[in-house]
Amino acid sequence: MKRFKLFIYLLVGLVIVGGLGYYVHTADHAVRVQRKAAKQTKKKKIATKKKKVKKRVNQDHFTTAKTANRQITDILKMTDFVGTALVVKHNQVIYQKGFGYADEATGKPNGPASTYQILSIQKSLTAACVMQLVQAGKLNLNDTLAKYYPGIGGAKQITLRRMLDMDSGLTFKGGSPEKLSEARVIDYAVQNLNSDPAKIGQWNYQPVNYVLLAGIIRQKTGQSYQQYFTQHIINKLNLTHTGFVKAGQGPNGTKSYKYSGSQTTATYAIRFHETKAQMANELGTGQIYMSTGDLYKAESAILKGKLITPQNVSILHTAATSSTYGGGVYNFGNGMRSHGIGYGYESAVMLTNDGQNGVVLLTNYYRPAVTIQTATEKLFNELINGNL
Repeated sequence: MKRFKLFIYLLVGLVIVGGLGYYVHTADHAVRVQRKAAKQTKKKKIATKKKKVKKRVNQDHFTTAKTANRQITDILKMTDFVGTALVVKHNQVIYQKGFGYADEATGKPNGPASTYQILSIQKSLTAACVMQLVQAGKLNLNDTLAKYYPGIGGAKQITLRRMLDMDSGLTFKGGSPEKLSEARVIDYAVQNLNSDPAKIGQWNYQPVNYVLLAGIIRQKTGQSYQQYFTQHIINKLNLTHTGFVKAGQGPNGTKSYKYSGSQTTATYAIRFHETKAQMANELGTGQIYMSTGDLYKAESAILKGKLITPQNVSILHTAATSSTYGGGVYNFGNGMRSHGIGYGYESAVMLTNDGQNGVVLLTNYYRPAVTIQTATEKLFNELINGNL
């Protein structure tokens, strides 16, 4: 009788536990479904607002009846721009102005000399560093990754060219949660990346390619990436408002802010706090700050053949896939563009192939509903069409 009762108790217990487990599983599933639905709703709202802003901007007709200064300012205000804008025509600055706050808490405004994280645009500069070493005979674009990191699967099939163009088949989910040195950031990437030889030749935007390229620069020069970049980019071009974010952004630095939902106007309600680990993980791919002036100076210097020969610029920027991505930039008929997003910042640049004309927008308040790409494209098109 006692055994029977014990059996009944156990059976009831199992039913209760099973029921609770089913309830928890069902509840978790419901929460996941709700979150997914909320994300989709948010994306739709952002997409709708973004489309409306873009339509309004593109419908704005530039005219000689208004000054270039007035028309550029109108476009930036139309997109609720926060940051610094620069427009260059025939090597002359025709517009450079700040909007909004560099630090809302102290009332510090954004201005011409304000510095911002340029994020993924750094890849174009890392690519130029690689090409400098190719030009010096220290690297070859046909070198395989196996020559430098033989432990990576499929490395014998991956060339530096493929890494520069993001069609290497390499993927990487994320960096270390702890702050690491340059060497350890690279080691962490090597140990945790995935390599799929079947996807070599297929474009896939994966920053880990540029982390490894930074490591190859270290191997071939005997210098840290930061040392090489400082010597061959910052010092060579006399960039006075450029540096590595881990050391701060200098006296003209900006604070970044988080957007909420499909927000368009700037409220400065939430500050963005980037960790030292995140700064370190962006090795070679997004850990530099610059002013709009320095960014234009650096990108135009590449295009003008001041860092590598014009022939090597052409080789570097030739895209391998329909993505138009080659050597850290997107290439189109009469120019190039580059873009970056992260940690509350957004950066955008478009230049003509001769480096003499361009638009640079940098913001410390990224809001996807009013992405700065909209204004950048509009201003660049008006510029090359002779309306500015």
